[in-house]
This record gives sequence, structure tokens and C-alpha cells, in this order.
Amino acid sequence: MSEIITIYCEGQKESHDITILNKVIDGLNNILIKPIGGKLGSKAIVQYLENNQERELSKSKDYLLFRDRDFDQPIPNKERLIIEKKTCYSYRTTIENYLLDVKTFFHFLQEQENNYGIATEEAVKTFFIKVAKELQYYQAVRHSLGALRFANSFDTTWEKGSGTLPNALDLGSCKANAWQLIEKVLNKSNQQWTKKTFETTLQEFLTLFEAQSFFDELKFLVYYQGKDFAKALSKELPNFSIENYYKYAKKNFDYTKYLDLVELRAFIEN
Repeated sequence: MSEIITIYCEGQKESHDITILNKVIDGLNNILIKPIGGKLGSKAIVQYLENNQERELSKSKDYLLFRDRDFDQPIPNKERLIIEKKTCYSYRTTIENYLLDVKTFFHFLQEQENNYGIATEEAVKTFFIKVAKELQYYQAVRHSLGALRFANSFDTTWEKGSGTLPNALDLGSCKANAWQLIEKVLNKSNQQWTKKTFETTLQEFLTLFEAQSFFDELKFLVYYQGKDFAKALSKELPNFSIENYYKYAKKNFDYTKYLDLVELRAFIEN
């Protein structure tokens, strides 16, 4: 290929998105990555193109949109890249999920003065699972809200945003707070579904998230909101710098470990 291909993504110039995409396109000289800032939803990049009078580009074949799911799209049953028209959706919930890796975390700790007594990769895995079990109800509720919400309705959290964890992570508290978000919107909308709809959807995620295989196979690193999981890890490790960890993880990132990113590379090349 000789024509320039533009990849639009969320985030800023130094964001995780940019770093990971640069790893994916390494060696390809005809690729331009263009961040568009914060997350505005599934139509964010299309809106950006229109607002910046780039309609001709949006009609061409020489661009694509890359974004994570972040509760806007369901996680596929199998690891793969989902392509809808010009939009490529990552397999994992957020871009941070790709940086949260047992082996990488272990090697990072070994280079620190304080490894928190975590001396093996297996110990890291055990630690990750412990933290994941503490978050399972909150994450199940967030996924349920994402599956049920409609345009301009409720968020997937009652906190300030991802990476801010509730004080109470038990199922009852998470359900109550989530239903309050829904109820405020239902009272002002024409939606006809009831609390039973919410509870049925929630039960589907609870069943998935309570399975032992979900933890043994580290599937929570696919499903959980990455910022939330990173925050929970940090709370368990006094004075731990998640930013320093991210820098280390990005420096040593290997996109070939992730099938969807391998497929993204192939899609770009073809």
C-alpha cells in the first residue's frame, strides 16, 4: 500500500490508545494516527469528521476508526476484532485492559524496591483474582447498565466516572444505586421495561462473573473496566504508582499476544 491511511482513535496525543496503536502499526510507513480527545460514544469519530468538514475523507476507503467497547458494545463470545463499516472495536472492554497483564505486572514489581512480597507470577495471578472477586458485583452492574441504556439516558456508574470506586461494593448496594440511575430516566422517558428487566439482565452477568472459570482463566481482564481494576489494584498496594506501571507496560507491550490486535494489523495491511 502506498496511500496514507488515517486511524482515528479516542484519547490525547500521549494516551494509551496512541501507544498501543503505534505498536500495532510498527513498520508501516503509510499510517497516520489521529486522536480526537475524550470519549463521546460510538458516533464520536463520525461526529468529529463532520464537525471538522472532513466529509470527503469519511467517504473514502483510506481511514478507519478504532475504539474500545467501554459498555457501549457487548463483548464477543470469542476473542476477535469486530468491524462495523469503518469502525474497529477492540475485544476487551477498555484500552487499559491490554496493559493489565500478569507477567508484565510481575516483572514490573521485580524492578521496584518494594515488590509487596509478590515473588512469583502465580502470586500475581492470585492477587489479581482476589481483587477481581471484590469488584465482581460492581462490574456486573456496570455491564447491565451498559446493556440496557439507550441514547442520552443513564451512565454505567453512579460515581464520577471510571476509576472511581464506590465505598460499598456489595451486591445490594450496587443494585440499589444502579436502579436509582435507571429510575430517574424511566420517569422522564417512554421506555416500558421494568425493574424485572434490569434484574434479569443483571443475573446473566452475575452468572458469568461468579463462575470459577471466569477467575481461573482471567476473563475479568477482558470484561472488567480497566480503570476500575487498576484502581482496585492500587488500593491494595500502598504507594503503588499505576502511572509508572502503565509506562512500563506500554514500553514492553507486545500486541501479538492479543488476537484482535493481530487482526487489526492484518485489516490495516489489506
